[in-house]
Amino acid sequence: MRILVTADLHYDIRRSRSSVETLAERVCRTDADALVLVGDTAGAEHQPLRDCLGLFADFTGRKFIVPGNHCLWCLPGENSIQRYEQIIPAIAANAGFTVLDHEPVIIDGVGLIGSVGWYDYSYRDEALGIPPAFYRAKVSPGAAARLGEYSGLIEEFREQLSGRHFDITVRWMDGLRMRMEMSDEEFLDYVLDRLHMQLEAFDSDERVRQVAAFVHHLPFRQLVPTGRPDKFTFAAAYLGSDKIGDTLRACPKVTHVFCGHSHWPGKCRIGKIDVVNIGSTYIHKNLEVLDL
Repeated sequence: MRILVTADLHYDIRRSRSSVETLAERVCRTDADALVLVGDTAGAEHQPLRDCLGLFADFTGRKFIVPGNHCLWCLPGENSIQRYEQIIPAIAANAGFTVLDHEPVIIDGVGLIGSVGWYDYSYRDEALGIPPAFYRAKVSPGAAARLGEYSGLIEEFREQLSGRHFDITVRWMDGLRMRMEMSDEEFLDYVLDRLHMQLEAFDSDERVRQVAAFVHHLPFRQLVPTGRPDKFTFAAAYLGSDKIGDTLRACPKVTHVFCGHSHWPGKCRIGKIDVVNIGSTYIHKNLEVLDL
C-alpha cells in the first residue's frame, strides 16, 4: 500500500497557492492508495479549504485530512470546538475526504489514525527565562509592551524581564483567532483521550497488523528546531507536547508517525517508530511517500 502525505498547505495564503496547485497535480497523476493532509490546509474562511480539497478531486485513492490549529481559527459566530467537531468534517465530506481524528480506518491491515494534537507549553525553552504567564497569553514580552491590553502583565513581571525579553516581539495568533471554553492543556487532553481510545481499539483488533499515525503538532521534542533566533525559541512552546508521543508509544502497533506545523523538516526514530515532520513552508510544499 502506498500513502502520500503532505502538510501545511495554507491555501488561504496567496504565496502558498502556486506550490499547492503544483503538488496537487502531481498527486492526481499517481496511483497511490491514499492521501493524507496533516493539518493547516487553510484558515478560518471556508472557501479556501473547499477550493484546496477540490484540487485533489481527480485523485483515485482514499483521501484523508487532519485539522491543524489554523483550521480551528474562527469566523464570527463560530467556536473552535464546533469547527473541529462539525464544520471541518462537513466541508471535508463534501469533497470526498475523511477526517481521521473522528474516523480512523483500516486499509489492507494498516490502521490509519489522526489527531490535531495540541500544545501545553512543555516544549518552551526554560533557559529563555520568560515567565509562563506570557505563554498562556500567547504574547512575548516585547509584543506585550507594545500592546496596551497587556500593561498589567508587563507590570506584574517587570522585575523578571530583561532587554533580551523585550527584543522578542512575537504574538501567537491562536490567541486572537481561536475561541473555546477550555485551556490549551484541557484541549490537548480532550483530543488525546479520543486518540488513546482509538489506539486501544486498533491494538485489540486482529485485523490491524500496524498503525500509521498523522498528527499536526509535534509529538516528540526531538523534532523541535534548535539554535534558532529568540522569536522562534519563544514559539517552540506552541509546537506540541510530550503527551502526544507518550500516547502514541503506548500502542505497540504504531510504526510510523507523520506531523507538520513547525514548517521545519525532520526525521527521527523513537523506539520502533519512524517519525517524519513534513516540513512544508508557506512557499515550498513537501510530499512524503509511505509504502507499507
